Amino acid sequence: MKPVYTPITQLPEFLEQQEKETFTSLFDFIPLMEKEFARVNKILKTPLTKEAAMKFLDFEDTKQELFKALCQSGLLVDFEWEHWVEGHEILSGIRSFPRLNAIKICKLLTLIVRNDQIKSGFFEAKLKQGTVLDLLKQLQIKLLNH
Repeated sequence: MKPVYTPITQLPEFLEQQEKETFTSLFDFIPLMEKEFARVNKILKTPLTKEAAMKFLDFEDTKQELFKALCQSGLLVDFEWEHWVEGHEILSGIRSFPRLNAIKICKLLTLIVRNDQIKSGFFEAKLKQGTVLDLLKQLQIKLLNH
């Protein structure tokens, strides 16, 4: 499946013009992910390490559908992602995961999808680390409150 990329210069207008319901199918994955994290946390009764997350979390039923919904949402951005140092540092854990504006959230989601095309399993790793969930929750708040 070929992802839909919105030009970076058109992203603010794209986000403003969309109806709140436009991204509902994407945001419907938030409770599913939260439920899986809660299930594993209840069993282990301890915060998950990266290794434990990769072993115990099971997103097989939702991973492909979420990836597809994200790729078709128009939230992925056409920009020079290879050169965005801040984004790469956030995803690699060098920089803390700050509160982000909607454009940076979309850029980070793009980075995750683009990196998955180069390094298979990158999307799944960021899904299991909670990065995708955090980004979608922040984006949902930003878009529903605009």
